[in-house]
Amino acid sequence: MISGGKSPERPVVVCGIGNSTRGDDACGPYVVKKLKDKDSRLSLIDCGLAPENFTGKIKHINPRMIVIVDAADFGEDAGHFEKIDIEKIKGQLMSTHKLPVSLFIEFLQKEIGCAVEFIGIQPKGLGFCEDMSEECVLGCDRVVEMILELVDA
Repeated sequence: MISGGKSPERPVVVCGIGNSTRGDDACGPYVVKKLKDKDSRLSLIDCGLAPENFTGKIKHINPRMIVIVDAADFGEDAGHFEKIDIEKIKGQLMSTHKLPVSLFIEFLQKEIGCAVEFIGIQPKGLGFCEDMSEECVLGCDRVVEMILELVDA
């Protein structure tokens, strides 16, 4: 989790939220899987459908930053992704899940006190037992590169 070198660096936690059996809802877990073994400064968590179950683990890691990746319907073309302003999503249900991701983010900000980034990826389809769309796979692959650049910033 911590890079070797002169001084230990607190890791960046990447939380992938989503259901791997529901098409493009798998965006978050897909990104986490693609980041595996890419950078030792990353601590990766596939949160599935219940990110709130991982708050204790995240707090124990004591990250310098948390990046949350999730399918989010914000009316763009499938596979479109963007870093969404946390203030913009407070109280909104942009995520494809029942619990607003904004509540999870607010809890992390209060309890851990580090920067939290939310990257939403526009899904094409969320059907049960569907594969991810080609558009979302391409978007997710670009998100992986974006996160790796973020770690170096």
